Amino acid sequence: MLAVTFLAVAPSSYATPTKRVTIEVVTHHSSDVIHVLPCVVAAPVTYRIASHASAELLQLLPVGSSVKKGQLVAKQDNVYLSQQLELIKTDIESARVARAFAEDEYNKALMLSKKGLASSSELNRFKLQLDSASLKMQRLQLELKTAEIRTKRLNHHAPFDAQVTEVSSEPGAQLAEGQPILQLMSTQNKQLECKLPVLAYQNSLALKGHRFDFNGKPLKLREVSQRLDSTAENLTLYFDHPAKDRRDILVGYRQEITMAVKADNITRVPYDAVELEGSTYRTWRVNKDGKAERLEVDVLGTVDAYYIVQSEIKPGDQLVVRGQQGLSVGQLVELISRDAPPPP
Repeated sequence: MLAVTFLAVAPSSYATPTKRVTIEVVTHHSSDVIHVLPCVVAAPVTYRIASHASAELLQLLPVGSSVKKGQLVAKQDNVYLSQQLELIKTDIESARVARAFAEDEYNKALMLSKKGLASSSELNRFKLQLDSASLKMQRLQLELKTAEIRTKRLNHHAPFDAQVTEVSSEPGAQLAEGQPILQLMSTQNKQLECKLPVLAYQNSLALKGHRFDFNGKPLKLREVSQRLDSTAENLTLYFDHPAKDRRDILVGYRQEITMAVKADNITRVPYDAVELEGSTYRTWRVNKDGKAERLEVDVLGTVDAYYIVQSEIKPGDQLVVRGQQGLSVGQLVELISRDAPPPP
């Protein structure tokens, strides 16, 4: 019985002793965390000019030409379309005569049918002829309108201030309808495409709450890409370029913007509280029960004698700055002043 009692109480003599440690209280980091994002200038939209009719290409501007809105950039021959217009007009006159004759015949048959001198089948036949003549007139008028539009579009004008970036044909070529002629790039419609590391991405809503700046000017986030880049490490953020005159902003030019992030889980902790284990930063926190906890932190930067970290640590938490050696998770600690001699 005595032996059993001894075995039952003996382990208490090996309980982990209370360790004396020095702590410092965590403070809030009031400044934003700044990320620098690499960007490139891009032209989001190009405009392709194509043939609207089968016609010979007479002239076009070469690659590199800068043009103003409304300036002629390409021209096609109108000789065949002009002849087609005259033919359609002739057909319309012929159809108008035919419709007038059909209307006359129908009215005569209608009068005779009222007197019982024409059958209903004869009246229906004349009505069909009149309807057919009217529909033919409508079709020819639509053909004329379409041909007139095609004729107007044989002269191709720039829809905005632009530069010719690609030529797909040459003067003298007989172009088919829909065949490309040249491509224009706007000299004003330019944007910034910026790379954001996927590790810094939470969701698009969170991004809307960050502050973006370019050379001290605020930027408004317009779009967030729905796919990663070829390295699967970055996603793209899209901004309208803030320059008032974008003609001299070269497409492909590399620039930088800053992203300021506000976060509740960013705090300032003393250097002495953070230990590097391999590639991971960790710290000891004393919980409300007076026991030691081991926490992992992400170091974002440094200010004076402090690390700026992102973690579950909150302002007011107590971190161990002396006495970490031999400390274990869950061990009771005795808090001493930082100015006191180092604990054993």
